[in-house]
Amino acid sequence: MKDKIPDDRRVAERLDSGHLVIHTDVGETDLNRTLGLGVTLDINEFGIKVQATSPMPLGERFRFSLALDESIIEATGKVVHVDRALNGTFEIGIEFIEIFGRYIEAIRKFVARRKSERGY
Repeated sequence: MKDKIPDDRRVAERLDSGHLVIHTDVGETDLNRTLGLGVTLDINEFGIKVQATSPMPLGERFRFSLALDESIIEATGKVVHVDRALNGTFEIGIEFIEIFGRYIEAIRKFVARRKSERGY
């Protein structure tokens, strides 16, 4: 676990968000079995930052389901950083490594719509 991220390495700007995220093991076939829950702090088409009560192992891969407006976005992601927040929770950076194009497009549209609503 790192104390802070040295430089912002993002290729695309992330939009602040607050959406429910669940994660499971990559090979899990029981759709009702989850390992944990979290809330997104930000999102773009390349990944998410999640706030959770437990850390996730750096470098591990998980399957994620994210409620984004009317859609459920599903992706496999890799934990790229874990930071402990001041309130005792964990901020976890997740890079998408497998995601369908339709979900990338849904995220892009969501980000563009929210930015437009906020006057960015």
